[in-house]
Amino acid sequence: MNKLTLDFQKKFEPRLIFDESVFQRIDPAVKLHEETKRHPLSSCAACLNVIGSMASDPAELARFLGSFGLEIEELYEYPSPVCFEGRTYHDRSYAVFEWIGPDDSPINEKGGGRGQSRTSVDAFVLAKVEGKTTQLLIEWKFTEGLSREITLGRFCGAKGIERLQRYSRVLAELRRQGDLPFDFAEEYRRTSPKSYAGLYDLSPDHLYQLLRMTLLAKTTTGKTIGKYTLEDYRIVHLTHSQNHRINILHPEYLALSPGLQRFSGRQLHEVWNELLSARERERFVCGHWDTAISAIENGNLRTYLSDRYV
Repeated sequence: MNKLTLDFQKKFEPRLIFDESVFQRIDPAVKLHEETKRHPLSSCAACLNVIGSMASDPAELARFLGSFGLEIEELYEYPSPVCFEGRTYHDRSYAVFEWIGPDDSPINEKGGGRGQSRTSVDAFVLAKVEGKTTQLLIEWKFTEGLSREITLGRFCGAKGIERLQRYSRVLAELRRQGDLPFDFAEEYRRTSPKSYAGLYDLSPDHLYQLLRMTLLAKTTTGKTIGKYTLEDYRIVHLTHSQNHRINILHPEYLALSPGLQRFSGRQLHEVWNELLSARERERFVCGHWDTAISAIENGNLRTYLSDRYV
């Protein structure tokens, strides 16, 4: 039985959200995806059903996130209300949805807000990891690639010029600091395989999202949210195990990414890990969220999620 199909997910239309109270804990200023409350294949709804349903239970949430190798010593409730460099958050939870960081984007994005025209993290969690206050930036994937085509060429066309300029400025500064997150060679050389990869190659949408999340995490580390100084970060990328369209870098995805064509047919998470610098690999966490549902102790929640997604 393929639970990633619209026909199957329609069975849950009477109850697309397990716990409606999750919306009461989200800042009213957040613009959730329009499909969240009405479309059975919504990734945002899936994230709220899992992470959101545990966001008031730090022990349960820590146990779930620990399934992916995160050694969480403690979870911190997000301060509310709190002003983070001009952006006030009114969320009341251990997980904040559509988080964008400070009001003035540290990665040169102009305008927009939480959930619109800005890099918005699906779920943001503050935790103590390895003795450090660590921000967990979570990207959540459900049926992308199956229910809709993955956007390619984010660095192509007129908008692509602006994007290249925006993010290359951040990367150039990180390189000057000796903190470039990617294992890019200094120059292109045919004898060096890694020299084939560069910023332009991170054009497919799922790689483009990982790029922006990484830059947002790096540029907000060191800042302070309420009483918490962000000392480290983890990029957590979670997909559904049965979505082969998102989990594999298919050849057609790489038509505009010549530096990545040697990775054609490989697992997305493996490839991303190889593109990162050695230090950055320690900060990348990945896995399949549906396989971790069995770790949830709340019986009613586990049954709902298992019936729907596993």
